[in-house]
Amino acid sequence: MRDPANIKGGFSGELRHGSSPTLIVVDFQRGFTEQGISPLWSNCDSQIENTNALIKQIRPVGKVIFTIICYDDNFIDAGKWIEKAESLRTLRRGTAASELDPRLDYDADKDLILYKTQASAFFGTPLNGILANLKTDTLIVAGATTSGCVRASVVDAMQYGYAPFVALECVADRSAAQHQSNLIDMASKYAEVQTNDQLLTYLRALND
Repeated sequence: MRDPANIKGGFSGELRHGSSPTLIVVDFQRGFTEQGISPLWSNCDSQIENTNALIKQIRPVGKVIFTIICYDDNFIDAGKWIEKAESLRTLRRGTAASELDPRLDYDADKDLILYKTQASAFFGTPLNGILANLKTDTLIVAGATTSGCVRASVVDAMQYGYAPFVALECVADRSAAQHQSNLIDMASKYAEVQTNDQLLTYLRALND
């Protein structure tokens, strides 16, 4: 999946799994996953099913963090981004668009929901401190969208010193072209892009 031009440019290294994983599920909320609620929707059915498989396997050895992007009714907290993306106005706090997709295997006793207002799960949130406290060395990333909040979170994860592993069958985008190009770019520069089988094999080994 890596681009030959990037490899030629020196982006040829490889991140390795550690012993302390955390799974972050980015914005699999109804506004992104359920048709008719928001124009931000795309079909995430298979991605949610695959994410649940990762959740089940990671529970004995790591934590699961879900993010939801939402705003106050006056949208002051949206900043300049709302000038580029008017559809963000559908993501008001307390509405259906800002509810976690009910198909996800969320456990209120074990998991964390982190609310954010910008693309990256790190920006303006306590995520970095939480991951440091958990001694996270492997950050598995699922969610939507590949070219938006997933990518932004992956880049920040690398910059904060966490090894990002993008779960190939667990990320979704409205644009197939953007989905593919951003997977290639992340795999080349900022993360490892791995299949569910690869990630499940890694997590099973930690369970043994």
